[in-house]
Amino acid sequence: DITTRKALMLSIVYVLAMAVAYTIAGVLAGLFGANLQAALQTPWVIYSFSGVFVALAFSMFGFYELKIPDSIVNKVSSTGGKKGGFIGVAIMGFLSALIVGPCVAAPLAGALIYIGQTGDAILGGAALFVMSLGMGVPLLLIGLGAGKFMPKPGGWMEQVTKVFGIVMLAI
Repeated sequence: DITTRKALMLSIVYVLAMAVAYTIAGVLAGLFGANLQAALQTPWVIYSFSGVFVALAFSMFGFYELKIPDSIVNKVSSTGGKKGGFIGVAIMGFLSALIVGPCVAAPLAGALIYIGQTGDAILGGAALFVMSLGMGVPLLLIGLGAGKFMPKPGGWMEQVTKVFGIVMLAI
């Protein structure tokens, strides 16, 4: 029971909060990233990223479920009640950038390495802000449609999840 305008506004808040998180990462990479490329190529970092992908794949196969605890979700959902949930949506957008980080690891690492080599914090912030806005375009389109064009959940989703689990292991 949400209007298209409100769905779009909530989507914009979500995407902008996500963009803020990536902008912070870009600025930090510009300020401190002189040795970022070398740090990302050390064996323990590579093994750590590999471990994250394997852990995410096992989750996709149903061995366990990764989710934010319900108590935190309920608290964030109820935040900003009179403002239509905009604060809660902003918090979830910011946190989603951290959670989705491993899924965009390759392009994000490439961008961070480039930013680290330039040492330019303004370029870093601007580049990752624009990158995150690009990532948010599909979310804005979904918000514009107020979720009307989303596929209906069903058994087909289990098969898609398993395919993505195989992709995670391949990576």
